[in-house]
Amino acid sequence: MPKAKIKWVGEGLGFLGEVETGAPLALRGGKEGGPSPMELLLIAIAGCSGMDVISILEKMKLKVRRFEVEIEGERASDHPKRYKKIELLYRVYGKGIPEERVNHAIELSQEKYCGALASLREDIEIKSRFEIIEED
Repeated sequence: MPKAKIKWVGEGLGFLGEVETGAPLALRGGKEGGPSPMELLLIAIAGCSGMDVISILEKMKLKVRRFEVEIEGERASDHPKRYKKIELLYRVYGKGIPEERVNHAIELSQEKYCGALASLREDIEIKSRFEIIEED
């Protein structure tokens, strides 16, 4: 089971995120000089879907020269200010790449493979617990 952890850096809304498989990542709340958790959610969705799409296109033996995903999220104005709309723009650079294959790869990612996107569904189970550690 994947694990992640954040540590408060001792001031404001600054945190350091850690995962078992990569380098630490700074998180900031608001406009404090780093990505917010909600911005990281957009990056996670774009990254997850982008990896799916490029993998599928490579399996189709298509000659993709460059690839990028631009993502934009519209948030609700009331708390918890969740994303109520997310739009992804996939840019595929290459020659002779059929539209129907790109469309199929995107559909497969969004409907079957992208775990980050699927995790936004309302049927996800979320549990929490806490510990209080006494310190002087």
